Amino acid sequence: MKKRPIFSNELAAGEIDVVSVTNPKVIIHECKYKVDGITKFIDNQNFDFDNSFSEDEPTEDLYRFSVEPILDHVFNTGTITIFAYGQTGSGKTFTMQGLQNLAVQDLFERGIDYW
Repeated sequence: MKKRPIFSNELAAGEIDVVSVTNPKVIIHECKYKVDGITKFIDNQNFDFDNSFSEDEPTEDLYRFSVEPILDHVFNTGTITIFAYGQTGSGKTFTMQGLQNLAVQDLFERGIDYW
């Protein structure tokens, strides 16, 4: 899982970033009201993943931890699938293009050694 950054137009509109990432946890900070209906508090919801990456971490880190370890399977006549899921505009295409470029480069380099 990789978190997208908050966009400048969202900041300009007064929106705040309510997601924090600390590998392997993703924390959602939800603003709520106490029973009195006046007092605000933050309710933190924790979600655990195999790996999670913040918007500040490069795609190379995501590749190194998630894709690179399974590439040997390709050379053993296997097939791998990398699935990107998320909201429109969340950075799936950007991240997948980076992962594809790194995988092709790595497969090419490994193929030279393999053949």
